[in-house]
Amino acid sequence: ERSTLTPPHAKRLPKGREKGEGLHSGVKKTTMSNVTNYKRGKIILFGDSITQQSFSAADGGWGAYIADRYQRRADVLNRGFSGYNTDWFLRYAATAQGNADLFEHDEVKLVTIFFGANDASDSDSNKRQHVPLADYKSNIIKIVSLVKNSF
Repeated sequence: ERSTLTPPHAKRLPKGREKGEGLHSGVKKTTMSNVTNYKRGKIILFGDSITQQSFSAADGGWGAYIADRYQRRADVLNRGFSGYNTDWFLRYAATAQGNADLFEHDEVKLVTIFFGANDASDSDSNKRQHVPLADYKSNIIKIVSLVKNSF
């Protein structure tokens, strides 16, 4: 049985006021029955190793900072891939596994796209990761389009 004692921190109603009157009258009380359809929003971080390592608390990573700032309000999903350039990201996104991993989420409120460090690598010393500027621009447009169409 519930105690009828008033906790010391509870405010007492002024004389003449009944419970349920005043500032909170008419405000629907939050109960489990009316939050069963609640789904927490999501923030998805797309990018290369800079994004992947953004959850490093030791380094004060920006992804960890975002997760901290939005805790209990949004889940922050890190989809950073070390070594990836925009070509590789688009190839991964075109696979069934990649599409599910990257784009099959509900309640997405924000997406960040941070690519370019690997794309901009020197074409002579790092042909494997280098992406020509025109291709990089085209790839970013494709990634933005995928995000817009998915969320």
